[in-house]
Amino acid sequence: MNLHQLELFVAVAESGSFSRGAEVALRTQSTASQQVAALEAECGLQLFDRTGRGVELTGAGRLLLVQARRVLDEMVALRQAMSRFQGLEETTLTIGASSIPGTYLVPGLLPELLRRYPGLSLNVVHNDSRAILEQLATGIIELALIGSQAITSGLDFTPVADDLLLLVVGPQHHWRQRKYIRLHELVDEPLLLRESGSGSGQTLFTALLAAGIDPERLQVAARLGSNEGIKESLAAGYGAAFLSERSVQREVARGELVLIPVEGLRVVRRLWLATRSGRALSPAATAFINLVKAGPELSM
Repeated sequence: MNLHQLELFVAVAESGSFSRGAEVALRTQSTASQQVAALEAECGLQLFDRTGRGVELTGAGRLLLVQARRVLDEMVALRQAMSRFQGLEETTLTIGASSIPGTYLVPGLLPELLRRYPGLSLNVVHNDSRAILEQLATGIIELALIGSQAITSGLDFTPVADDLLLLVVGPQHHWRQRKYIRLHELVDEPLLLRESGSGSGQTLFTALLAAGIDPERLQVAARLGSNEGIKESLAAGYGAAFLSERSVQREVARGELVLIPVEGLRVVRRLWLATRSGRALSPAATAFINLVKAGPELSM
């Protein structure tokens, strides 16, 4: 049993003749007869009484007509839904984002995204980079914006922006008036770090190793789950931290935080767009990716 048979059956039933039904369905009369006969064989029941005046539905035919109309109506609805999905008129895109992309990049894209596709609804899942990649690999999210690239089979990574990590302290910190500090001074100062698995922490440790500092020598005072938590602790006068330049611009401008250059150290991480290898992207995901790559605020 297939949709073409049901369409022909309904056309013949509603017109009362194979010839008129075939004409409505844009088929030949012989095709209509063959398809209805095949449908009767599939059901194991006679669906029409053939008369000199045309055809009349049997009891089985009347029952099938009710159900066939429902199936065909659902098929029309399905085609319309897929058309809306393809045209981004009525669809939800679920993406994942680690802290910095999710807080400072994605919100900047929303106005243009919704202007272009007003029927699109964006659902953003926040977590650290490692957890986001796990959700991407299992298909919970369709794409991800993260702060670190992992060696993970089955995922493709595209660089979309650079993010500078700066040493920041509070306005009461004893470094607040220093023009810079030297590398060796970092190991004697309590530092606030993000949770294990964050892209910023991995990037910082890599940069320190390259500069000749063993990250194991750092005095990690606390690991906090958000940049906001770290900034609150710094503002209260405790410790120092390496934070994204994007995340501290406002606080530095207001004098709530102070930037301290570190001699011989530059910490730059790349922000990545991650997708599953060999998987077809939805039209909504493709539209979002194109917007990310075109965004001037994300250019490297």
